[in-house]
Amino acid sequence: MNTTQLECFVQVADNLNFRRAADELHLSQSTVSKQVASLEEELGGALFVRTTRDVALTAFGASFLPDAREILRMSYAAAERARKKAEGTELAIGYSDPNDLLRLATVLDRLRTEHEGFHVTLSLGARDANLDRLVREQLDIVLGFKSTVPEGGGILFKPLNTAGLSCIVRKDSPLAALDEVGLEEVSGYPQVVCLPANIRRKGSAAQGAIPKTDEADTITCSTTTEAFCLVDAGFGYALVPEVETMPDPNQKALAWRGSPVATFGAYVRNAKRGGLVPRFLEIAREEY
Repeated sequence: MNTTQLECFVQVADNLNFRRAADELHLSQSTVSKQVASLEEELGGALFVRTTRDVALTAFGASFLPDAREILRMSYAAAERARKKAEGTELAIGYSDPNDLLRLATVLDRLRTEHEGFHVTLSLGARDANLDRLVREQLDIVLGFKSTVPEGGGILFKPLNTAGLSCIVRKDSPLAALDEVGLEEVSGYPQVVCLPANIRRKGSAAQGAIPKTDEADTITCSTTTEAFCLVDAGFGYALVPEVETMPDPNQKALAWRGSPVATFGAYVRNAKRGGLVPRFLEIAREEY
């Protein structure tokens, strides 16, 4: 099955006329007929009912038509992405938390200004899944926190920001009167905890600086977006990475005393880091 076959099929289906389809495609009518016939043979069923006067879709053809359109759409989109990559004007960026993007808009705006025709694709997904897509060259950059597991598969981690944790509270919380808090001040308050994996995996070194999270009144979130939502809803304070702290008129960010640090950055491929990736990293180091 190829795009020429599918284009001929879709055009005939849209026009219900082989001659008009041929005119639309700038092909001969015989070529269109041969392409449709070869597609029918490959699929194992007739796509059209033909008479001397009329052309109509069969039930089989009507059921296949949406799939044919989708295959063509995906093929055209892939070809366009490949063209932009070849021209060095596109980046595909993966991320695992919407708040990873807080400073990204400024980076992308600068790239858009510098490079005519610049295009970007953003992809939300689990960190490990995004890294797998990076290895397979489906993504150019993956934003996230540095893992304690060494990079492999030709992947490099480029640090953009190293900082501690913020304690997020509602402005009507008694804790909002403080500028810095630690274990002593938050004792007795319900917790909403969202910590990068590299802090969670530090064991006792981190456990001495962050609250234990095995109590009944503790909610552990997978994203900071969830944590901010629960703070707004009154479920308690949240510990989140400082780099992902989101401005909110109803919340206040407090410094966390003795905080362990987490490094946020960009994973990139070791080889073929041409195009816009080096420039993205330069700008991101300034903005993050």
